[in-house]
Amino acid sequence: MRSRPLLVLAFTALLAACEGTGQVIRPRETPVSGDPHAADPALARFAPWSSTLPGYRIGEGDKVKISFPLTPEMSQEALVRPDGAVSLRAAGDVVIAGLSPPEASALVAAKSAARLRSPEVVVEVVDPASAKVYVGGEVRIPGAYPITGPIGAVSALQLASGSTDTARISEVILLRRSPDGRAMLKVVDVHALLEGRLADDPRIVPGDILFVPKTRIAELGLWVEQFINRVVPFQRSFSYTVDNQRGG
Repeated sequence: MRSRPLLVLAFTALLAACEGTGQVIRPRETPVSGDPHAADPALARFAPWSSTLPGYRIGEGDKVKISFPLTPEMSQEALVRPDGAVSLRAAGDVVIAGLSPPEASALVAAKSAARLRSPEVVVEVVDPASAKVYVGGEVRIPGAYPITGPIGAVSALQLASGSTDTARISEVILLRRSPDGRAMLKVVDVHALLEGRLADDPRIVPGDILFVPKTRIAELGLWVEQFINRVVPFQRSFSYTVDNQRGG
């Protein structure tokens, strides 16, 4: 996984485009081919939005079950430590945070090959303690909130005790990691959802970020510095790349 600054590059581009002009945030979803805004250098940093829900990625604090079908005496349950690793009888310390269960299975199998012949491994998450949504900006209690089942953007904002009086909930920014590890951006009209004018409340998945803006782009940059840079880097399962290269 990449350790470069997470979403800062993308937001820096947004700041450079608008800061000092007095413009309000007018974010659009990442353009697709043929969109007249496709040349926008800020939005070009985001991958096209996909409605396909991403698979779960293991995070710190998760409880996992590692099964060795051919050598069941090596099977065990383990907690993912703050450094992202688990300690296994068959493989020693293995960093699995940020990986999907199939990716973790392949990695543990490779690490176990020094002790076991042609090992088969199945990694399952039995307690997804790291499954959280990050809510910030103009909400009453910003922070990282556990999610244990399907919720939408409206419910996610309620976890943060709702928006403040200065919030512009008609343009709530939803950020998500794409299947190839890049950042995707979607704008959610929560105001229309609350009024019943819009029915498509996007499902929130672990690792999502919801940002509720004020009126000026500087507020977005400030939140990135105070919230994302200080909280998200400690979550290996929440690692984004914002260029056109493949990440993960």
